[in-house]
Amino acid sequence: MNTQRTPETDRLYDQGVAFMRAARWEEAIALLSQVRGLPGAYPDVEALIADAQLKLEIEQAGMPPAAPPPKPRPPQAVVFGGIAATALIGLIVAAVLFVRLDASGVSIAAQPLVLNLTFPTLAPTRTPTPAPTRTPQPLPPTATPPPSVILPGTLGVRMAPGERTTRTIGNLAVILDASGSMLARIDGTPKTVIARQSLIALVNRLPETTNVALRTYGHRRADDCNDTELIQPPGPLQRNDLIARINAIRPVNGGRTPIAQSLANMAQDLAGIEGDVLIVLVSDGDETCGGDPVATTAMLRAANPRLRVSVVGFDIEQEEWRRRLEGIAASGGGAYFDAANAAQLADALDQAIALTYRVVDSQGVEVYQGRIGSTVRLPPGAYRVEIGGDAELTLETVAVESSTTTFVELREDQGALRATTVTDDGTKP
Repeated sequence: MNTQRTPETDRLYDQGVAFMRAARWEEAIALLSQVRGLPGAYPDVEALIADAQLKLEIEQAGMPPAAPPPKPRPPQAVVFGGIAATALIGLIVAAVLFVRLDASGVSIAAQPLVLNLTFPTLAPTRTPTPAPTRTPQPLPPTATPPPSVILPGTLGVRMAPGERTTRTIGNLAVILDASGSMLARIDGTPKTVIARQSLIALVNRLPETTNVALRTYGHRRADDCNDTELIQPPGPLQRNDLIARINAIRPVNGGRTPIAQSLANMAQDLAGIEGDVLIVLVSDGDETCGGDPVATTAMLRAANPRLRVSVVGFDIEQEEWRRRLEGIAASGGGAYFDAANAAQLADALDQAIALTYRVVDSQGVEVYQGRIGSTVRLPPGAYRVEIGGDAELTLETVAVESSTTTFVELREDQGALRATTVTDDGTKP
């Protein structure tokens, strides 16, 4: 998962927090949900979204009014005591009336009637304390669905089925390793012989319109980090002359490997060349002169974005060397190819110089450059596709649709390239 923060995601995050402070819960949820996909970069975004959802639910539901407290009821002892007192008073009144009626006809010793009545002392009424009203708990926050995400599409350029082309970039420069290690053998044949044969086979397949340059190192003096020589200056392909120069390259036992210096010198050799330029480095080992070819390549590409560097690793013995050669290709915007024998080296060279294409967005910005056969994921929209380093064929509008793979398929037609757009295995006219 991508956890890289960008200025755009930082802006969305800051605006979402501002909406939280302003109690604008819905707007805060919408913005923070857009940065939820980068949890490593915004560790508190999930908590902020949950808090905003909870406050939004409370605001929408409101607080129900509390129930009135129950009216106090007198204790049972007080009720029963009142009933007994009423009954006793009634008996006294009846007795007094009876005595008065009887005194008119019966002689009774006059004695005062004394009644010792004891009434129960009523306990003070206790007003019951009303039970506290239970505050209703808010409902758990309902997950707010994230805003709709527009998925990218895939764009690629490839040769149509059954088609093969020898076309390559207009400006090609090769740096060939001729250090002492190239004297080692593969299946009985010196690596330098295999490399020369593969390079000559490539030259024989190049179109005559190709501009070519060739530089080598480690072939003249032992233990000399300045031993790097321009064998063929940049210029139109002179096939026979170039093949003769390649056959004349002979490594020196103990020859060094100044890769960084050779790359820097080749960039100077190509100064003033217009259009796209591809440098192909063929090496069987690592830098041995203390240079940093990865950093050198990165600087060269920064100075000229239309320059790319691809690498062919030939019979690489150590994984550490392979990683550094891959780093050169990565920093140079090119590709890395492994080759362990003659057949693989010839195939790797073919792939390394394969026709390239550029993708330019609606603002005129290059968003991708790669070999024919590669693909790139892009936001939906219309793009310009330039095929062949010097815009040999240009398609002004190629539509990329969300979650859809679109290919531009190429065919050779009487020496010219023709293109057809294919989407989801269906051809568009």
